[in-house]
Amino acid sequence: MRLALAICLFIATPTSALEIALPNAVTVAVETSDAASVRLPEAPWSPGAVVPGTEGAVRKTVLKLPDAQWTTLQLIAPLRDKLEEAGYVQVFSCANAECGGFDFRFQLDLIGEPDMYVDLGNYRYVMMRHLSKEPHSVALVASPTNTAGNIHITEVSSARFPEVEREAESVAPKAEEDLDHVTQRPGNLAASLLKRGHVVLDALEFGSGSADLGNGPYPVLAELAAWLLDNPSARIVLVGHTDAKGSLETNTTLSRKRAEAVAGRLIEAFGIDPGRLGAAGAGYLSPIESNLTEAGRTANRRVEAVLIAVE
Repeated sequence: MRLALAICLFIATPTSALEIALPNAVTVAVETSDAASVRLPEAPWSPGAVVPGTEGAVRKTVLKLPDAQWTTLQLIAPLRDKLEEAGYVQVFSCANAECGGFDFRFQLDLIGEPDMYVDLGNYRYVMMRHLSKEPHSVALVASPTNTAGNIHITEVSSARFPEVEREAESVAPKAEEDLDHVTQRPGNLAASLLKRGHVVLDALEFGSGSADLGNGPYPVLAELAAWLLDNPSARIVLVGHTDAKGSLETNTTLSRKRAEAVAGRLIEAFGIDPGRLGAAGAGYLSPIESNLTEAGRTANRRVEAVLIAVE
């Protein structure tokens, strides 16, 4: 399986941040509470058993990996292993019927569908703790569907989780009023799409004179894919641009092929519907900096996402 992109979950500790990377993952939902109680089972379900609530600041995150080939172990093992490397101890783990099937799943306080889907015949659960780091408790649930792998992460901490700035704050008030139905995400990409109609997809890597898009990771594509998944009526065109070296015909062809490569990555790695993506090449006809300097030529070699429609 090709690992093309990664998204990172940062878990705060007293002295550092624990980075947990997952290939091709898109964050589809995050819920945070400064004071809450969640059930984190430490044993299989049994009749009459009561799971006590674990209290503290709670953060729930749903990650989605658009690929139909994941097993529950493949989904959960990278997170579990990273936590173990950081000193977390596995308290309990189980899969499917050995957990207790339907009854066990509904002991879990998860973000619901459509964000988190759990196949009652194909899921895995891991509960981990640390005596001195925050969050002190982390529970993982993984379950694949025919089109994606779903991972739910529940963190409980004695200290509140940092707030995430919502990109809607960056959108002009009138844009917010006109686009109330458009889902917002942390970051500036969607704000730029909605306010200016286009955004540069930063840090994409192509070989010199080539349309081959490197393996990445490219967080900007994960962010764009997440927004497209949140807003299924949105349509965009990827537009490639070059510097002014070479002929217009050659650069137009190269820029179009690079845009097509980006569209292909969104389709293959994230499952974006090809009908929602277009690709075009502008060559050197739309520079954003002067082509008389190396810095300007570097800036002009880019791919942009142009918003065509969102209903």
